[in-house]
Amino acid sequence: MHEIRIELQSNLCVSSGDGYATTIDTDVITDQYGIPYIPARRLKGCLRKAAVYIYGEGSNIIEKIFGVPGNVASGSLSVENARIEEYTSFQKMCAENGLTPNRVTELFTDTFASTAVESSGAAKENTLRLMRYVSKSKAWNPEENLVFCADVEIDDEYANDLKRICKALRHIGFKRNRGYGCVKCSLEDRNAVTHSFDFPTDILDNEEYVITYAVQLDESLMLPSQAADESTDYISGQAVVGALAGRYLKLHDADAFFDSMFLSGAVRFSNLYITNEEYQTFVPAPQIFGKTKQSNCILDFTVTERGKEIVKPLKDGYINAGLEIIKPQTERVYHNNLSNPDGGLYVQKCLQNGQIFMGTISGKGCYIKIIADLLLKGKLSFGRSKTAQYSRCSIVGFNLATAVPQKIQLHKRDKVIYLFESDMLLPDSFAGNSLDISSVCNAIGINKSDLELESGLKYRMISGYLSVIKMQRAHVRAVAAGSALVTICKEDMELNEILYYGGRQNEGFGKVRIFKAGELLKGCSANIAPESLVFAETNNAIKAMFTQLEKDEKMRIAAITYAFDKKSSFLKDWGAAFIGRVTLMLKQADSESDFCKRIASIKAMSKRTIADRFLKDASNKWESDPQYKTWIKKREYLLIILTLARYFLKERKGGTAK
Repeated sequence: MHEIRIELQSNLCVSSGDGYATTIDTDVITDQYGIPYIPARRLKGCLRKAAVYIYGEGSNIIEKIFGVPGNVASGSLSVENARIEEYTSFQKMCAENGLTPNRVTELFTDTFASTAVESSGAAKENTLRLMRYVSKSKAWNPEENLVFCADVEIDDEYANDLKRICKALRHIGFKRNRGYGCVKCSLEDRNAVTHSFDFPTDILDNEEYVITYAVQLDESLMLPSQAADESTDYISGQAVVGALAGRYLKLHDADAFFDSMFLSGAVRFSNLYITNEEYQTFVPAPQIFGKTKQSNCILDFTVTERGKEIVKPLKDGYINAGLEIIKPQTERVYHNNLSNPDGGLYVQKCLQNGQIFMGTISGKGCYIKIIADLLLKGKLSFGRSKTAQYSRCSIVGFNLATAVPQKIQLHKRDKVIYLFESDMLLPDSFAGNSLDISSVCNAIGINKSDLELESGLKYRMISGYLSVIKMQRAHVRAVAAGSALVTICKEDMELNEILYYGGRQNEGFGKVRIFKAGELLKGCSANIAPESLVFAETNNAIKAMFTQLEKDEKMRIAAITYAFDKKSSFLKDWGAAFIGRVTLMLKQADSESDFCKRIASIKAMSKRTIADRFLKDASNKWESDPQYKTWIKKREYLLIILTLARYFLKERKGGTAK
């Protein structure tokens, strides 16, 4: 493992492709916490330009490191997003202190205004633009430059070449030819990713085992779907097969074990669905469930009357035994197509990083031993752009156990639900897939005539994209996950809780879960051993900064509260001109005594009294620790109050200036 370190030598603007409200025309890209970062695809693009500068376009080394579009094999280099050096501890402090993303972004950034100029030297009308940029210096230590770090993987034979390329990289981001984005870049060695998970050593080759595991998205995830610019909201078994098969081929030849594990269907790789920090099992929301419009309660139509409330069927999301609905969080990421001479900004909707997904892998012990070893060898990459920006995941939960089928006891007259936990492909006699409900019923062994009214199937198109030939895969229609068939048990029986039907079961298709009405996921437990997460020790300067921010927030709340409490007084006794005059005095005053002298210079007795009373009354309302008795903090507190007072006057129609 290696790490690219990027030290800012000037301010940096890595544009998000969007603005902020009506105040910022060009904004920086930030994560869900508001912390700026450098996207891996842009970093990789800048590295490639630096490589061309050294080796020349078309060099064999460049192709080996960065790959060639359309080739089956990727280049040797894999890059993650570049985060600030203190990201882990900073992320933890953000979560603990409850700071809004906008507030966090303000810690790292400032704005710059620019305008077009006429030949005469005058500014052109309507050309003023505001750009937000990341400041060169650390907010918590202005004497140090901000450093971004990106984890990279590269074959040892090209590591020295990458070191040269990193040294040649001098500029990143927007306006890098105008003084922004000057960087000092280097490649450093770092320890490989290790896991604390153990698995049994006494695994029997012919015994059936199941691996239950959870992955956390280290970066945003873009998984192929019907829409070219949108990701699916789950990690397909097909994606898991591809990731582990690729890892196997890096270590071994395509032997008999490879064929059995990844091609023949001897091992089943389930889809990975969203879960929570407790690793509870969530399944696609069944068609037989709905949500009330007024109370937002989840209803199981098989056991609950709809009543008079408006109920909408659940069309998406995932549900657990407690009828808790969660939906994977998404974000929009902007990209620029540099291969197009005219450029081309496009946007992709992907899964937001930080979320946890859980699934299973089952098969005989002889295969599971190999699969478990592959799974725990390091981070996994799924979906698109595996070598830059998207796809990186870490294993955060793992359990390997003997596969013991869970049984469900059914009695005569029990209402039974067959929930399609994944999409199902049912081959027909015409080399296609059947969607007929009679065929579906026959496949799972029930009679169509026995179906209850709540039963419902939904369908979706399965597609994909072959990057090698730059063509879409053949579209296939499937019975969609979340479909449900409801029937009445005619006699006492015992069934496996989980059954598989149809084609491509090894890729996660055809999984059906059986349960009694009102007993969804009853007794289901993930039984996962979580990864022991170790956070870096938080820098004392960062702690001090967050402590200061917390105090500043309390001060701002106190100022806002005071301003609204005294709103009527401001509207009655103050005018716009007078507020402006006192505000100017406040900004120019070097100390509280200096401010008092300036107030004393006001000739009008009534105005002087109002200003003097304001200073004393507002100060007495804000009692805090000693540092807030300093003039700098008191002045900031008073300025917030006067700013709000000015807005109060603007809100009032026909307000007079006194």
